[in-house]
Amino acid sequence: MRIAVSLAAGLAILAGVLHAQSDDDEDEMDYFPLVPSGNHLRFGLHSVGGPKVAFGQLGSVPSGASVGDATSLMSRTYSDGYVAFDARKDPNGNPVGDGLTNTWNFQYSSQATADGDLAFHDYSATTLGASERARSNSSAGWEMQIGRSLGKIGRKVDFSVVGAFSFTNINAKTSGVVQGLLTTVTDVYPLYGQDVPTAPYTAPTSVAQNVYDANGNQVLDVNGNGQTTLVDNSTMLGNQPNRTTTTSVADVKGSWQIKGAYYTFKIGPMLQIPLTERIKFSMGAGAALALVGTRYIVDETLVVDDVNGTELTTSGEQSRFVMLPLYYANADAEYWLTERAGFYLGVNGQKSGSYDQSVGGRTATINLGTTYGVQSGITLRF
Repeated sequence: MRIAVSLAAGLAILAGVLHAQSDDDEDEMDYFPLVPSGNHLRFGLHSVGGPKVAFGQLGSVPSGASVGDATSLMSRTYSDGYVAFDARKDPNGNPVGDGLTNTWNFQYSSQATADGDLAFHDYSATTLGASERARSNSSAGWEMQIGRSLGKIGRKVDFSVVGAFSFTNINAKTSGVVQGLLTTVTDVYPLYGQDVPTAPYTAPTSVAQNVYDANGNQVLDVNGNGQTTLVDNSTMLGNQPNRTTTTSVADVKGSWQIKGAYYTFKIGPMLQIPLTERIKFSMGAGAALALVGTRYIVDETLVVDDVNGTELTTSGEQSRFVMLPLYYANADAEYWLTERAGFYLGVNGQKSGSYDQSVGGRTATINLGTTYGVQSGITLRF
């Protein structure tokens, strides 16, 4: 867009110079030709209505944990802690294998059950088919057009064929709260009568103890200080969970965006009709091909109704490029500063189709549809 503005400014300066030159030659030229002849070049900025976007299948937030099945001996992670393999070894270096583990973590005191055990949770949400709609207010861009006069219709109307290349941005975004199907996996691990540690708690833990010889005397180091050793004093947790799975409806906060642009290649006829020596009216229509490139950007947060205020967030992005046919029409008023340079201001309309895009199971239908807008810029002939 900066390039477009800079080029437009340069063309404006050029038009001013040509206008100044025409004032110097005012005695030699009393009027401007009624219609342009030969080639013409236009450069301008435009604004058109943005596409309509329908977002669908919203509200899917995958689990961030790894719980596996409930019967295997394995390490598991949860949204509020983890339970890993026991790190203890017997005197021969083999796993202790007593059904307990000293390697685990829990986060909240609310995880303690009425029976004095500990519950760990995994959350995820799948879509209930929720949808949202968005439409960008306007899409700005620029256009370069070149035309060739093919002759006149009647005495004054000039008939030209034009080709154009344009750029238009796309930015459609919405946000809100939708509902998803919440699945809660609850694994309860036994403490076998031990006190529940103060949350948050991470095991293994250890404590320093004095080292004694066979006679009950404390062993000293070379400096005469008593030797100590670290002894595991972890609260032991059973390594096999009792699992329950429940489902409910939960809120999913999200934002969904289609962002990108399309390049358009146009060709069609144009008529230019003189109204005064300096003012002309032009109108044109034709067919075009649009190369559209967009990114579908998703951010969703699952809100779990528990005492810990648990929230799980997911995000995703996917790009797509498509080719769409397009039809256009425009009408402009031209004001000529000199016989070769002027400005134009007008309205435009275009009609195109739609296409689909998806990311992580969520869908988006982007409909460029029928849109209208305004355009202005500089026109030169040569």
